[in-house]
Amino acid sequence: MKHIIIPILLCVLLAACNYDSDNSKPIAHVLGSNLYLHQLPVFNDDFSNDSVLFIKDFINEWAIHKIFVHKAEFNLKKDQFYIDSLVNVYRESLLIHYYKQALIQNYLDTIIHDSLVRNYHIENLDNFLLKEDILKMNYVKIRNVAPDLDFIAQRYTSDNTEDIDQLKDYCFQFADRFFLDDVSWVSFSDFVKQLPLVHRANINKQKHFLKKNKSIELEDENYKYFIFIKDFKLKGASSPLEYVSSSIRKILLNKRKKDIIYSIEEKLIQEALESNDFKIYE
Repeated sequence: MKHIIIPILLCVLLAACNYDSDNSKPIAHVLGSNLYLHQLPVFNDDFSNDSVLFIKDFINEWAIHKIFVHKAEFNLKKDQFYIDSLVNVYRESLLIHYYKQALIQNYLDTIIHDSLVRNYHIENLDNFLLKEDILKMNYVKIRNVAPDLDFIAQRYTSDNTEDIDQLKDYCFQFADRFFLDDVSWVSFSDFVKQLPLVHRANINKQKHFLKKNKSIELEDENYKYFIFIKDFKLKGASSPLEYVSSSIRKILLNKRKKDIIYSIEEKLIQEALESNDFKIYE
């Protein structure tokens, strides 16, 4: 039987590669359902035995699906009303969801001005307390065989723009990774990941480390690390605006979305009442 099926599947596969084949002719039938050629995946001309097996598996999966549906409908007749109601609820929910998304796309203004972000931050400081220590830093990771490492040592703690610009030029050529003159805050846990493995275990007391260390030079077998902690804030303090600005923009955008839907819902209710399509009986 297996030797008969494979040639048949090979013919099916050849037909699947030919776009001019008769798509109205079924290639498989089970319990009143037909599978047609156009429902098969399209293959290019360089098919193989794997392609034949794939077609066989595809047809079998299709048949199993149809058989399961048939058996379920027959054996779950007493639950059919409940299942149909669930399907209807899901269908309606899906329709409403996509319609709301379409409305939001039409009416949503996605531009959030900096002033709105700043005001929201000021008015909701208690909602933006730090859950972990954060810091700003200058950071250079460079191979210990790089030329003129003293060039870095003399500049990575500088607040002079010219020094930092010169250091950036140097790092673009030789450093594996660097952050310089960056206004971004990073979490202490992310900071620790930038350190050599051999030194990470030694940093247990975060508060003590941040208060006692300003400039740090570390090394391992292959790299030197130059770190200058420019600023830090401890867990429980108010989050700096730069650290939470992206989260605030998402909050404000979601609020706009909710306002759009609420406004449309109010309008639809009013229109339905005025046209007598919606009535509340007392």
